Amino acid sequence: MTMNDPSSYRHIFFDLDNTLTRSRSSITKEMREALAGLVASGRDVIVVSGATVEQALTQTERFPALYLGQNGNHAHDESLKQELWRDLLSDTEKEEIMKHIASIPRPWRVKDESDLIEDRGSQISYSLLGHHEDVPTKETFDPDGSRRRMILEQHPLTSATLEVKIGGTTTLDYIRKGKHKGSNVTRLIQEKNWKKEKCIYVGDALYPGGNDEAVVGVIDVQQVENPVATLEYIYTILQ
Repeated sequence: MTMNDPSSYRHIFFDLDNTLTRSRSSITKEMREALAGLVASGRDVIVVSGATVEQALTQTERFPALYLGQNGNHAHDESLKQELWRDLLSDTEKEEIMKHIASIPRPWRVKDESDLIEDRGSQISYSLLGHHEDVPTKETFDPDGSRRRMILEQHPLTSATLEVKIGGTTTLDYIRKGKHKGSNVTRLIQEKNWKKEKCIYVGDALYPGGNDEAVVGVIDVQQVENPVATLEYIYTILQ
């Protein structure tokens, strides 16, 4: 949880889906204005997501922030239009991931078989329903991640170089071992020479098994339930 007065934070990291916006949806006018308020006050805004940088930019309407896409394995500065780093999976690693996905049974129906797997370069994301399924349907499929945790317990990934994390509303994100949100948030802080005590991560899934859990213990964190709660927290920072 947070350790300092909210107004003391200078570098604000945000999860994207269910934190800044609903799954694969654009940010609201109110959210954009709140983020602009943080920037105007001299603070840095960093968007951290399992989505690609391009997808995150679409959802934030190209808000001029720092972006850690694909769990931070692709870093981009939209203000400077500059790529900071991009670590790609090898073909061998991708083959291993595809074999694991094929081993997972899927007793439920999906609308579009071609919409389940996205090779994002630095990670492969497998949506159990489909990346472009209706948002309300996705939000009710596995709201607490328990369904996906059970799948991974029953069908674990055994790999020398890879791991799989519970992603957004319906996804499993395959990345290199240790190359998660926590390590990549640390990498950015070190490259920017920021003080950790001036950083905070705001996310909806900081609980054990959640897709933001890797940041716990790296910097201060603030759990939120949805974008409305995120807005309320931003306002406390700006007070």
